[in-house]
Amino acid sequence: MENIDELISKANQIQSADERTRFIMNYFLENVRYNYAYLFAKGYAQGTISGVSNNFGIAMNKTQTDGDEEFSLTRSVIQGESRIFNDILQIRDQNSGDYSKFISELRAYITRELSSHLGNEDIVSQSVETVIQKIEEGLRGKKKVNIKGNVYDMNYDISKVLIDFLLEAKKYFPPEFENGLITNGVCEDYTDYLVPILRRSGIEAHSIEGTSELGHAWVIVNSEDGYKSVDLTRAVFIRDGFLGIPAEQTSQDWLYTDLRRMFEMQGTRTITKINNIALPSTITPDNFDEQGFTDLMEQIAHENVTDNTFKQILEQSLRDGISREECQNANANEKNTIDKEGQKDEH
Repeated sequence: MENIDELISKANQIQSADERTRFIMNYFLENVRYNYAYLFAKGYAQGTISGVSNNFGIAMNKTQTDGDEEFSLTRSVIQGESRIFNDILQIRDQNSGDYSKFISELRAYITRELSSHLGNEDIVSQSVETVIQKIEEGLRGKKKVNIKGNVYDMNYDISKVLIDFLLEAKKYFPPEFENGLITNGVCEDYTDYLVPILRRSGIEAHSIEGTSELGHAWVIVNSEDGYKSVDLTRAVFIRDGFLGIPAEQTSQDWLYTDLRRMFEMQGTRTITKINNIALPSTITPDNFDEQGFTDLMEQIAHENVTDNTFKQILEQSLRDGISREECQNANANEKNTIDKEGQKDEH
């Protein structure tokens, strides 16, 4: 496809809404890349970090890029630090004054981290180089600092760069486009992009937020025989050899599937928001009810939905014997468990 208008024009020539959706999704499955560099950067946020100082500190520069900088600017963690954050600072401390060796060992470390999740060596290598490039750009950034009337050009320390990744990962790893077609991104980028594209093709589409292993975003469409899950991220993961996904699952299983099947394929899948509206009760594999969900989506598609509307419909859709309070308690317990385990985020 040369541009987005051509893709939509070809899609609109397909009479069946199901086939139209599959056509669009298969195009992106074949052509879009996932930003695994962003996935690595977001790993900092999935440790135990709960707060970051907005203040700069001054310290001896252990990550000299030019060999003549005595001090650097750092940022401080207020509470907690992630394993990856600490590991990289340890690499810095072990190679103080030897920048080339620091970068070499950092590259090897990031390669090991990404390889533990992704089996495609080429994609791992490309992602590692993207992360290294962003880190080096950050380390070479300078800021003028006035110390007792003297102005100094100070480089940024690795701790400051890594925390910036945590705070503003999208600034460092934004989605990429070409002629209106998304070419690189992560789950929320795919979702934000696909919903209006599918709607332009005459398909009722909704943005979904919830969990996969941890935070996740994807799309639900109204097909000819009910609502379907459209999860480009999971399909791309399988295409790229992402580890930990059951071998029997295929990209097509996730690209377009029944909601019941979606929950069966991944027991950790939940729905917490629809079209950016938070649900008062999380939809889980245990309380999902197809008719109740259809009623909810009909309200969303055709009426002015309020929080009270969500509350009424979701309570009706919960399986008999499971109260809203029980679901909330279960969700809270599950969140605590996930927080303690510090699992990786897919986005």
